Amino acid sequence: MISCRPQLLSSNPDKTIKPKMDFLRDAGFSTPDLTSLLSKNSNILTSSLDNQIVPAHGFLKGILGTREVVVSTTKRAPWLLHSDLQKKIGPKIGVLRGHGVPNSSISAMIKQRPRLFLTLHPDRFTRAITKVKAMDFRPSSSSFHVALGSILSISESHWEQKFELYRSFGWLEDDILSAFKKQPQIMNVSDVKMRKKMNFFLKEPGLGLSIVSSCPNLMLYSLERRVIPRYSVIHVLKSLGLLTKDVKLTTICQLNEEKFLENT
Repeated sequence: MISCRPQLLSSNPDKTIKPKMDFLRDAGFSTPDLTSLLSKNSNILTSSLDNQIVPAHGFLKGILGTREVVVSTTKRAPWLLHSDLQKKIGPKIGVLRGHGVPNSSISAMIKQRPRLFLTLHPDRFTRAITKVKAMDFRPSSSSFHVALGSILSISESHWEQKFELYRSFGWLEDDILSAFKKQPQIMNVSDVKMRKKMNFFLKEPGLGLSIVSSCPNLMLYSLERRVIPRYSVIHVLKSLGLLTKDVKLTTICQLNEEKFLENT
């Protein structure tokens, strides 16, 4: 921390550092929280308490609701505490509210993807909202902000590349849109992982494109830790005649480890 901010050595800790630490502790940050926060971004210690930290914290509290959520969000994105949030985030919130997105969804988006609100232009939000609405997502629905966050998290050109990648495996446009509506996060799967998973699903008998498009959550599960081991167990049990009914991969992959072991 000192190597990054050597000016701290010449500062008066009682006047510059202690008040900030006291404020953050009063705001709900524990000692481990502060350690994590400052190790990720020591700029907080050189930022103005009255002009940056206090207003930023107040802005976040007003949007996120509770101090516990403010703490958890800023631990993941500590730069929030020394940014002009009214200027950087305020206009995007205005765009969302103007399109009928409820405060609960806005809060959820900021918690999940705070960087988007700091880095993207409001026009980018407007274009993404138009795209999500065109897919028949309702702004008031809980799935709207998930779809919006998914679109905003990749560049507009990469969005088109994602479509091309799915098409290369035989998906039709309607297949992609249908899968996206069921699980918007399929577009956030890396290209490498997406290719690897699709190659597995298309290669193995009894699987294929239809099973993935009908249950796109499969694209989110770890191939090595969940999909292949569970598929192998079911395959072996079937070959030994130990299954009395048809068991779908889509069903067993959605079970947690305890439930899976109980049912096999």
